[in-house]
Amino acid sequence: MKFTSSTCLLFSLPLLSAFQNVNSFQAIQTSTPQTLTELSASVPAAGGGIPMVPAGDRLLFDPAQEGMLGGTPSLDDRLTSGLDYEHGYLKATASSSSATAVEGGGVAVKDAQAWLEDLGVPGPFAKASQPVTATVLGRGKLIADEAPGDIQHVVIKLPEGFHYVEGQSLSVIPPGIDSKTAKPHKPRLYSIASTRYGDVLDGSTVSLCVRRAEYFDPATGLVDPSKKGVCSNFLCDAQPGTTLQVAGPVGKTMLLPEDPTTDIIMVATGTGIAPFRSFLHRLFVEETIARHQFQARAWLVLGVPVTGGLLYPQEFAAMQQTPSAGSLEVTYAISREMQNKQGGKLYVQDVLAERADDLMDRLDNGAHIYFCGLKGMMPGILEALEQVAINKGLDWGTKLKEYKANKQWHVEVY
Repeated sequence: MKFTSSTCLLFSLPLLSAFQNVNSFQAIQTSTPQTLTELSASVPAAGGGIPMVPAGDRLLFDPAQEGMLGGTPSLDDRLTSGLDYEHGYLKATASSSSATAVEGGGVAVKDAQAWLEDLGVPGPFAKASQPVTATVLGRGKLIADEAPGDIQHVVIKLPEGFHYVEGQSLSVIPPGIDSKTAKPHKPRLYSIASTRYGDVLDGSTVSLCVRRAEYFDPATGLVDPSKKGVCSNFLCDAQPGTTLQVAGPVGKTMLLPEDPTTDIIMVATGTGIAPFRSFLHRLFVEETIARHQFQARAWLVLGVPVTGGLLYPQEFAAMQQTPSAGSLEVTYAISREMQNKQGGKLYVQDVLAERADDLMDRLDNGAHIYFCGLKGMMPGILEALEQVAINKGLDWGTKLKEYKANKQWHVEVY
């Protein structure tokens, strides 16, 4: 079925009313706890619902005027709730309707969100040598205090015309001068964690998933501030309104398959979840052509040290409960709390090895597999997959070349 920008989609009113910070919906209304008019009036009164920045900076445009469709709760909820964040539509999925209800039956009819569907693969809006100014709108901690380190979800407002697609990356140039070179700091590349519409759904923001880089002195057990990551600490400490220099977007390695019937397998450690969050919001949350055409299986394997270090678990749980033509499976490898079959710590490569038959069958049927995270993850993964191939009587070197030749193999590590 082909969708166009004028394609009408149907949503149950309970699902629609769960999305809080949307200015205006032209909906068919039945009884609801709070009318859409009241919701609309409350947004500008609160400065776009986000008191920490000037009014309007995160305000969603009128969908009827901009061709957008609201599909997530307020960004303030995302930033202030941190790891306790819950999607409003978790409670509404039981009464959701995809396309069968009729007018007057408690269903809101909306145009598909499609105004950024024809971007192609954008080239750099700005080069690192000539970056542009962006503004931090807010950030929120993603992991529990007992989890090691600090990981922040950072939302940034981009200059007008700066667009990207899922799977691309963005460079941030931290302020100041590098004391070692007496020159401006070099750009740091970050995988983008939001879809092309951004978490605000107005197409003007980008979200990053950033781990604070710290070095602990083994002698003292304390953080050595002289060796901290300049850019990651800048982003993890940034206050709303902070300006920064950005460049990009770049990247073609991690793009989603063009065929919406192609299975995808995503393997991440830590903040390597970023591009996969953008994938899954694209395929299971936003009301776009991509979501309604996706009819395949998506499998996410995420490795973290402890449960409190899981990233975006509530979002992924909500996606699994939301009716969709495609299916989503999420597998966690929590190394300090779970064991592999040999009794050792469970890592992402153990999950792949334990699901060897399913994994190889999917790849042989054209599935695309993506890896993102620290480069140290890849040797263990490759070793595990090689053993899987040997056990099946296959030559792993030959199979890997086949996957790469077919553009099924995608790696972005750092």
